Amino acid sequence: MFSTGRMVAIGVSLFALICLVSTYDYSRGRVPQTESALVSEVLAATTARECGRDATEIVSRHLPAGIEQAEAERILATIAIVPPRPWFWTPSTETATTWTGDTLEALRTIKTTAFGTNLLRIHLTFGDGKLRRLAAEVICRFG
Repeated sequence: MFSTGRMVAIGVSLFALICLVSTYDYSRGRVPQTESALVSEVLAATTARECGRDATEIVSRHLPAGIEQAEAERILATIAIVPPRPWFWTPSTETATTWTGDTLEALRTIKTTAFGTNLLRIHLTFGDGKLRRLAAEVICRFG
């Protein structure tokens, strides 16, 4: 009915189609599940291809200048996603907080795909126990 050459061609075509669909699907990434309104807003305003995008305006709505340091740290602790459960790759998430004097740098995963991760980097500077300055950006890590 079918020659060996045709069977091989059909098999290769099906494999290529499956790879194409999987690559497209996982390169977009799953919409992360999160209970953080801040993460939801940042994701709504950005796409996976927007690396280095300034997110200061969005973050400042959730962490306004003058907020107490303890409250800001509590809000930072709520920035999290539930990573997707894909079948051919293991999602990596990053949560890091570093203090340098009165400046806190927080790095949180806001989206993860098979090909990279989008992170929200937030720099907070405190004085007298209150937030004085804020800067935030979406960064990407590939691989």
